Amino acid sequence: MEIDYRHTLQFADGWDPAALRGLLADARRIVLVAHTNADGDAVGSLTAMYSLLRRVTESSCHSATQPLSHSVTITPLLPDGCPDDLAWLPHTDLILSGKADADRCRKAIDEADLLVAMDLNNLDRTGVLAEAFKACRAKRLLFDHHIGPDRERFDLVVSDPEISSTCELIYWAFRIAYGHEVFDTDAATSLFTGLCTDTGTFSYSNRQASLYLAAAELSQMGIDPMAINQQIKNVFTERRLKFFGHAMSELLTVYPEQGTALMVIRREDMEAYGVESAELTGLINEVMKLRDVECSILVREEDDKVRLSLRSKHSTDVNHLAGELFDGGGHTRAAGATSHLSLAETVKKVKQRLSLLPTLLLLVLNITLFASCGDVPVVDLQQDKGDTLKEHMINSNRINASRQETTIEAYISRRGWEMTSLGSGVRVMETEHGHGPQVNYEDTVTLRYSVEALEGTVIYDSVETTVVAGRMEPVPGLDAAVRTLREGSRAKVILPSEQAYGVPGDGNRIGHSMELLFDVKILKVRKLK
Repeated sequence: MEIDYRHTLQFADGWDPAALRGLLADARRIVLVAHTNADGDAVGSLTAMYSLLRRVTESSCHSATQPLSHSVTITPLLPDGCPDDLAWLPHTDLILSGKADADRCRKAIDEADLLVAMDLNNLDRTGVLAEAFKACRAKRLLFDHHIGPDRERFDLVVSDPEISSTCELIYWAFRIAYGHEVFDTDAATSLFTGLCTDTGTFSYSNRQASLYLAAAELSQMGIDPMAINQQIKNVFTERRLKFFGHAMSELLTVYPEQGTALMVIRREDMEAYGVESAELTGLINEVMKLRDVECSILVREEDDKVRLSLRSKHSTDVNHLAGELFDGGGHTRAAGATSHLSLAETVKKVKQRLSLLPTLLLLVLNITLFASCGDVPVVDLQQDKGDTLKEHMINSNRINASRQETTIEAYISRRGWEMTSLGSGVRVMETEHGHGPQVNYEDTVTLRYSVEALEGTVIYDSVETTVVAGRMEPVPGLDAAVRTLREGSRAKVILPSEQAYGVPGDGNRIGHSMELLFDVKILKVRKLK
């Protein structure tokens, strides 16, 4: 059966194979670049492009209609250099680092007459090289598969957001423009690597059969697919493997109600294990292996910014979410963003955005569990719809909150306590003044506490735990109270159920809709830098 591969590219307006051949035919000093924190698709695209342009310039492709006859210099750049785990790819020894080889990079950019950018939708993603690229007067060519390429900054754009990877995009573009003969084993190895890494070895959602056709054709070009997969997968150092374990056990918070996972990585976390940002590649994909997680967000702190990686499985458009949060973007199922807020402020903004769903779920739970209470109206979920249902839910919660507020006020009055209200029904009273550092958002806090019901029953006694302020689920009220204290402080904290364990309780000793009294001692505060 004859397969028409030309349908696999949605060419940009005004683009055709002759435009690519013409742009390359005029170039004598070519600079290649991919995005910062390069992954397999970025490095694969970069090194494959180097191989392909060498083949074109050497006039070794008999089917090429415009082979180049003049001398051509090709300089590959990466903002952060090539990651160690991809250094086995062909030509990586030629890649200049925007940080380590800054002067050579600037010289190459200044002298270039053609810039070829890959696997990025705007030049801001070239990190430390971005300003030099924006200022250069060279012609600009872009190969990318992300949503929303910045067409105004490029003379020619080859773009298809539906395609699996930039490596696949490059494969079909050169296959169409120059034929099979342009590909050597080096180019095929690099391109196959990008196909594998950006699709999780063909396990992610792929809408086009062109991916498998490209993989099949590349596998017949002298490459060893099994060896490539071994190189991709078996690249962990001991420190990297240990850090992944630490991150999964200590830095990951799962919100089952939302089907969401959030991982926050500080610089000091990475420094403790001696890992670099590039070594975090693949970590978020490990989080996505959790059965009940639909969406995961990894937030990591860098020197002067905070990076976010977002992934989803089915219903969440993380491209939209990344754009809404920090003007980021990417794909529907995989996106990224950069925040110039502090790590604590970034995480707070993410959590505020993700906290909308639990509120709705709580409303539904309130209705179903409070229906047996004499002072709460019973709501028939099968009959009430739209605004009527919403009104009943709000009314049910208002009645319950009012009842608990009355109970808490009476309890405080009987004891003659002077407590500070933090809003949402949370009260706190410091009984021992601390002199250590103030607890702030994302600080690591070791505390000891006991819990009792307002009627006097001790539920938990002398529990010692270490938490991260701002992540104390499912007791947001205690989280808020702790952030008013210092190391060495002791306090009484009263929480209505909605600020503690909610309607369901903790599934153990804390029952439905219980108002709770915490006696909290702050033992140690480790500051977020």
